[in-house]
Amino acid sequence: MSNRFDAVHRAEPVEVRWLFRIYNGLVVLAVPVILLFIALRWRRRFFSKGFDRWSQRWGHLPEEQLIRIRAKGPWWWVHAVSLGEVKAIETFLRKAPTHARAQILLSVVTPEAIAYAVENKVAQEIIAAPIDLPWVVRRVFKEVRPQIFISVESEFWPNLLREAKRSGARVALINGRLSEHSFKSYSHVRWIMQALWGCFDLWAVRQEQDAVRFRSLGVPTEKIQVTGNLKYDSPIGSGSQESAQSPKRSVPVVVLGSTREGEESQLLPVLQKLRAQWPELKVIWAPRHLDRISEIETLLTAQGLSCRRKSLPGAADQNGHPPANILWDTMGDLLEAYRQADVAVVGGSFVPKGGQNPIEPAALRLPVVFGPSMDNFHGIADALVESGGARQVSLTELSECLNDLLKNPELRRTMGDKARRAVENEQGATQRTLTLLEKLVRA
Repeated sequence: MSNRFDAVHRAEPVEVRWLFRIYNGLVVLAVPVILLFIALRWRRRFFSKGFDRWSQRWGHLPEEQLIRIRAKGPWWWVHAVSLGEVKAIETFLRKAPTHARAQILLSVVTPEAIAYAVENKVAQEIIAAPIDLPWVVRRVFKEVRPQIFISVESEFWPNLLREAKRSGARVALINGRLSEHSFKSYSHVRWIMQALWGCFDLWAVRQEQDAVRFRSLGVPTEKIQVTGNLKYDSPIGSGSQESAQSPKRSVPVVVLGSTREGEESQLLPVLQKLRAQWPELKVIWAPRHLDRISEIETLLTAQGLSCRRKSLPGAADQNGHPPANILWDTMGDLLEAYRQADVAVVGGSFVPKGGQNPIEPAALRLPVVFGPSMDNFHGIADALVESGGARQVSLTELSECLNDLLKNPELRRTMGDKARRAVENEQGATQRTLTLLEKLVRA
């Protein structure tokens, strides 16, 4: 590895070396802030289980894990960040070992992501992602010695990418995406980003719009392949022909999924207006971040509205019906909320947050509604709207839209079927991506 490291280092332009020196100097200066953030973010899940994950952040893997890594191989190192990204590539992670005859090491950043990955055993080895310092990252590469380093969606960690290249591994981006906001930001520092683009051997991106944006930023055309969105191949998206529609339920249910900061206060008047026409309406509030449950609870109670947390006993009346408002306060089971819905409203879209993933409710044959801000899921949103399985509305149009859907069961069924077909029509990205990665490893 050292010979390869030295050769790659000598091949780097001087200006690239200086850019990394400046970046690493800034990271070192920020280490106290980074440590404080990690301690606050991970305190419950990290320290309650000991310091093994903490040491992984500094590149020190447990000895028993190192023994397993050394005994097996070859390894593909996949780097994701959040729970959403892990779920998006779950089918890929499960199929890759058989398809590529390789072991998968998954590194993740957030505590929610690592808890889900470990509990569901989505990879052969799972680690907390090392802090992006060269000597820390290099330590892990020396132990794992991956054939290929795979970054997910838009994760461009400079030292991870640089050290992957230096280690002799191939480097790929899968499910690649670039939002309009990120594209504009990167355009201002295009010359800096070139140092990172040179680390990649393959760019497997979601759609042609992403390819166009990456090409505009200087990524070589011959390295870019449009493979589709791996989210469509998620377990629910590729599973059985299940439906969330319940013909026996007489009480209408609307789920507000993955709502973001400031959104609930805007949605509440809309739901109150809807309740004037549907007095028995039940609303499930499922925020993107569970630490905001208390905030939403305070918002509802201030308006004199009854609400209960899903996790608490008695979150249903004597007839088994939920109260008027349910606060979905458990992690990783948003699908269960959607399965109770007549209509799914996807959050993060009525505030300028870029939206959240609408595939899960669509795959469950639900009519899907979202707001104007869907930049992070623009391809998916466009496909669902064009298919007739979703509606994109403004906040002022939302009440009328929901009323229209609630009073028309046949419309809900038709939209739900169209939403499901739209998901099925877009599947296959996993196979296309794996085929490209295999060719890259063999090249």
